[in-house]
Amino acid sequence: MLGNGQQLFKSRSIVPLALLPAVVLALPESARVAARLGDSGNFDVDGLALLIAFTGLLVRCAAVAYAPDGTSSRDTRALRATALNTSGMYAIVRHPLYLGAGLMWVGIAMSLAVWWLVVIVALTYWIYVERLMLAEEAFLAEQFPVEFPRWASRTRAFLPRPSDWIPPAGRVQFKRLSGEHNGLLTIGVAIPVLQYFANVMGERLSWHAWSARHHGLITLMDITVTISALCILLRRLPPASTAPRESNASPFQS
Repeated sequence: MLGNGQQLFKSRSIVPLALLPAVVLALPESARVAARLGDSGNFDVDGLALLIAFTGLLVRCAAVAYAPDGTSSRDTRALRATALNTSGMYAIVRHPLYLGAGLMWVGIAMSLAVWWLVVIVALTYWIYVERLMLAEEAFLAEQFPVEFPRWASRTRAFLPRPSDWIPPAGRVQFKRLSGEHNGLLTIGVAIPVLQYFANVMGERLSWHAWSARHHGLITLMDITVTISALCILLRRLPPASTAPRESNASPFQS
């Protein structure tokens, strides 16, 4: 499992593509369920799915926002760490980024209202992320032989314990926080697009007719695309000062 985790770490950005066959198989059933639920039932399903997905995004944002330099990176090339983050979200759970991503996966799957797809996504994600956590924690234990065991002994790996909260010491890292626009874009685009393809399997409405009946989802997609584009633009602006820019290959902590 440890060896698998080290390999998965390098390809973690493309692993979710393995779930595409299950999603495609779920689309016809999603169309049938949507027809049975009606507009009111579908609205409730969408609301619950969005609540779970955005909760996951908020968990990730809370972890990234105050993370000091040397932690919480998107780097997939190698395991690196110059600091061990034990405050803020990392005081209540050791892997808040993976917890947040898992909620996002489940929320997006729930939007299709196919129970077995949600189960497959949740189990696949757990099998996948369990190995990543083992690889990262083995690395951190080697890098921080004193600090890591103390922190790990009092902090749960995946189920948060809010009573252990310790306020973060640093200030908000807006540039790093803006990097979570990818998650926002994924939620805002994936849910409407998946539901439209489910419609193709069922009612076969045109995009214009379908979007008119799902104005809320289309508005959500427009807003998330706009925010994501602004974040990309802001991240590419030159720094206001002559201070050294943050390295793109910053160390990780999930």
